[in-house]
Amino acid sequence: MKHIKGVFFDFDGVLIDSLPSMKVAWAEVKEKFNVSADFKDFKKFIGIPFISILKELDINERDFISIKKKYSEIASKNKKLIKLNPYVNELITWLRGKKIKVAIVTSKDYARTMDLLEYFDLQVDAVVTPEQTFRGKPYPDPLFKAAELLSINIKEAIFIGDMISDMRAASKARCLYLHYTSGYQKINATQYGGLIDSLLEIKEFISFYK
Repeated sequence: MKHIKGVFFDFDGVLIDSLPSMKVAWAEVKEKFNVSADFKDFKKFIGIPFISILKELDINERDFISIKKKYSEIASKNKKLIKLNPYVNELITWLRGKKIKVAIVTSKDYARTMDLLEYFDLQVDAVVTPEQTFRGKPYPDPLFKAAELLSINIKEAIFIGDMISDMRAASKARCLYLHYTSGYQKINATQYGGLIDSLLEIKEFISFYK
């Protein structure tokens, strides 16, 4: 087994808890565009690109761009509601000390992702957002892009996610995967990869493969 040279993190649910911000933004969208889908319906699809979520919710395609713009605007204005998850800074500092590269692989758009990375002062080596790949999660394209940006082999990386779409992307890429059970999608077992309850467990996993 090769040493781990890169760790890919999903953003929402793994490194940050942005559900309160999302809920406020979706409430505005629901009212302004007369959308029938409640936030609980929206939440089921977190992890795939925003436009794909709108398609899953059977929203009129003519409203996609306007809804995305309004949603992003409200979510950005309410970033104070977003919290960093436990041990994120400690883990990233540890990874950097071990010379392990860090990438964000998210379905959030590039502008909001970069704004939040600056807001929380998170230092990473690469960021992959939907604008950079033809297909988003659950396809493996974003993971291959992250490996390319970090100049590592996909088999030398591990992806940390919290949604089934993350797990499926890792499976298709044949990338090591750990499912963060404290994230947004709770599962008791996994068809691919392993389970972690705390981000600090990643340190033990990486040390095991050395």
